[in-house]
Amino acid sequence: MGKSIRHNKYREYALEIIDMLSKSIERLKYSYSKVQQINLDKENFTEDELETIESLCSRFARTSDILLQKAFRFLDIYEHEGYDFPVPKRISLAEKRELIPNAETYKYIRELRNEVAHNYATDYYIDLFKEIFNYTPSLFEIVENTIRYLNKKFQQN
Repeated sequence: MGKSIRHNKYREYALEIIDMLSKSIERLKYSYSKVQQINLDKENFTEDELETIESLCSRFARTSDILLQKAFRFLDIYEHEGYDFPVPKRISLAEKRELIPNAETYKYIRELRNEVAHNYATDYYIDLFKEIFNYTPSLFEIVENTIRYLNKKFQQN
């Protein structure tokens, strides 16, 4: 009986993570579609354009955090008897589960996330926007893979 109760708790949390990821990706897709309307090759942006671009960056960073700190961490704990691995191992295990295309791509997404979190208005900010815009489709794919994996593992039980 104890094992089924524990499994139900894990299932409940997995469903919460699926919901978080679903909402996050929906918002990220919305921002991405708005940024697609902006010419990112120009040097000067209106305040409205900057606000739209910064919204994409913020949502990109948040989605990346949910993946690494919630979803990947949860799967590691669930599949490895409660063990909470360091971030590099977490990324490696996500690659083995085929949630990410490769570890290097996800590490770069994390670098972009860190730049957003710790960056202030500088000259290379526009280059950062462009990189985030270019890597957003990869993040979509990773979220979709993760939701599919969680659904397969927890909704069928």
